[in-house]
Amino acid sequence: MRALRDHELLVVTGKGGVGRTTTTAALGLAAAREGLRTCVVELGGQASLARTLGLPDAAYGPREVAPGLHLMSLSATACLGDFGQRKLHVGALARWFFESRVMAGFVEAVPGLTDVVQLGKVEDMLAAPQRDDPVFDLVVLDAPATGHGLTLLAAARAMAEMTAVGPFHDLAAIIEGLLGDPERTGVVLVTLPEALPVQESVELAHALATDGAPPVLTVVNQRLPPWPDGLDEAAVTAALTAGAGPDEPAPPLLADLARSELRRHRAQVEALAQLARRLPEVVGHPVPLASLARLADPGRLDDLLPPLRAHLGAP
Repeated sequence: MRALRDHELLVVTGKGGVGRTTTTAALGLAAAREGLRTCVVELGGQASLARTLGLPDAAYGPREVAPGLHLMSLSATACLGDFGQRKLHVGALARWFFESRVMAGFVEAVPGLTDVVQLGKVEDMLAAPQRDDPVFDLVVLDAPATGHGLTLLAAARAMAEMTAVGPFHDLAAIIEGLLGDPERTGVVLVTLPEALPVQESVELAHALATDGAPPVLTVVNQRLPPWPDGLDEAAVTAALTAGAGPDEPAPPLLADLARSELRRHRAQVEALAQLARRLPEVVGHPVPLASLARLADPGRLDDLLPPLRAHLGAP
């Protein structure tokens, strides 16, 4: 299996709430620390990734947020204006029309066009940067959650089938060439060490593999540290009553908290065992796994980098 650094595009997806944006930011930062000129990209004019990386708002143009790491926040209308200027060679006034409310309504009305024009910008960044554009070794895309993520990856194929000729057909074919090439594009699947997110991630991995894009890495977010060996419920109770009289019970609140934490750790062990067993079954081969600890401070992305840097591979 290719190392992550050998791809041009990494698409980060998973169900809602599993930490896709945090993973995208950390993966981009890890790649930059490994010497790759990297751009992290969010779609739909969102600013979640921008805020994660310490910026107050979103912006279309690439901004350097750390040495070797840029951020872009794409919107369909801005990408359509860019497409008109670069591919259709329209002037500034015509570009204004492409970015107008009229065209925004048109883009939203055509199934898949929003995804295609944004993916077209990503492909253009990699394949045909303009003279004044930054040149990137790797783009890390913060893709939408599960269902929309699958739709995003299939949008170019659907558009190519829907439009037999014309500029959007040509654009869709180019994007499909990028997304459909496992040498160029890899999917990173994000989950949590809990039963339901793991089950949904296994289902998503199966759908991705069926579509020819099996995940190249699974990231388990917010993994709890290992539970100490031999510390079962009886040992927890004994530890809490140490120093108390023989007839004194453990403090109820502390005992409940300790047992609750023990149950969480047991549930995590079961969920991770299910993930390790089921993923190779549905994908057809082993999938590398990176575990990221639960962050005490959401701003300390550096704490997440070592496992991701290990999976980027040697230069």
